[in-house]
Amino acid sequence: MSNRSRVDPVSSGTCYLVTTIENRPPERLDDFVMDDVVTLTVASAHQVVTIEGSSRLDGDSILVYEKDGDGKDVRTWRIKQQHGRFEAYERSMY
Repeated sequence: MSNRSRVDPVSSGTCYLVTTIENRPPERLDDFVMDDVVTLTVASAHQVVTIEGSSRLDGDSILVYEKDGDGKDVRTWRIKQQHGRFEAYERSMY
């Protein structure tokens, strides 16, 4: 059984700004690509969320597959560098 209680709820369609990756500000997209689990913090005007998961480069963006406490995928985030900042959006499964 998946432990979704360790996963923060998020607002659909909301832009979240990436504030940290592995406890430091991101500088380039390559900062997000790691062999191990990546931990990042994203923030909207109303919420701060910590995301843990696996990541991969997907063209001009990064896909982060957020995991729950048991290692199961719960959602996917697309991260793009735009306007001098890193923006994260929950990617629809449909």
